[in-house]
Amino acid sequence: MSLKKAYEQYFKIGTSVSKWNMEWPQAAKELQKHYNSITGENGMKPMFVLDMEENVEHPEKYNLNPALNFDSIRAFLKFSTENELGLRGHTLVWHNQTPFWFFKENYSLDEKAPWADRETMLARMEGYIKGVLTFVENECPGVIYAWDVVNEAMEENEEDGWRKKSPWYQTVGEDFVAYAFRFARKYAGPGVKLFYNDYNTFLPKKREDICNLILKPLLAEGVIDGIGMQGHLILNDSDLKEFEKSVHTFGELGLEVQVTELDIHCNSPEEEAMKQLADTYAKLFGILVDAKKNGKANVTSVTFWGMKDDESWLTGFRKEKSYPLLFGEKYQEKAAYEAVMRVVQ
Repeated sequence: MSLKKAYEQYFKIGTSVSKWNMEWPQAAKELQKHYNSITGENGMKPMFVLDMEENVEHPEKYNLNPALNFDSIRAFLKFSTENELGLRGHTLVWHNQTPFWFFKENYSLDEKAPWADRETMLARMEGYIKGVLTFVENECPGVIYAWDVVNEAMEENEEDGWRKKSPWYQTVGEDFVAYAFRFARKYAGPGVKLFYNDYNTFLPKKREDICNLILKPLLAEGVIDGIGMQGHLILNDSDLKEFEKSVHTFGELGLEVQVTELDIHCNSPEEEAMKQLADTYAKLFGILVDAKKNGKANVTSVTFWGMKDDESWLTGFRKEKSYPLLFGEKYQEKAAYEAVMRVVQ
């Protein structure tokens, strides 16, 4: 039985994919077998959509409405349609992987150039969101079922919670999040769900800041549908009790809960480490199934961040070999896969 079949009565099962995954037949076969949802690992982020040449060469034309190139997004839409996979849009507004020149006066390539003013950046934000959402709805309506509208606006080390180094915060202010969701709600297609996405959502202070500064105000406006809990965990160093508390806390707000970027960093392939990894995945999926089954939270999707260990971003990020997923380098099923399947079998 496949992952998606085992969990079909609970929530979607997804994974992140790259352009390479979509072009390799074996990867496509595994995607069709185990998943009913995919997320573009990088290709739908602003740096791959903003047309640098057009914007930089013609700033007077595009100053308030940036030029966009949809080739990368089109590839994900095409693959999702051909393989009958739902697609999570990731991400519209983020401080990272958005080129610095997008925030500069006249799209200047000089890093020391002044920031564009608030009104200009709000216009650029609306132009970008409108352009992307209108394109995907016209190109393949209904394929993208959810968008991460804003990614990682909170910083747990800041006293008031906001990520102040974000160029969005510096050019617009903390209400950039509210404006992003207003624009997304204005231009999103029918039935498309809008999510706020962040990491370390299981940390008590960050959970509280996200609830009070982002989720509750957006809920009051009626412009948000869900919370994305990224789920980048570390074996033996992540508190699943706090993770469970966050799932329930977000669920009590009436929001959909999606685990959007799940992996568990494990730096050893040895049997004991793989058993610990399997046990942790079993506990995590037990929490999610229990929340869904017993009405503690409306969990609607779980997305792994990568298809197999040797493709994981964590090896580079952690600067040590990581074995964080359910499948090995030849797509062989690991103990973690078997443990996840046993949760619902």
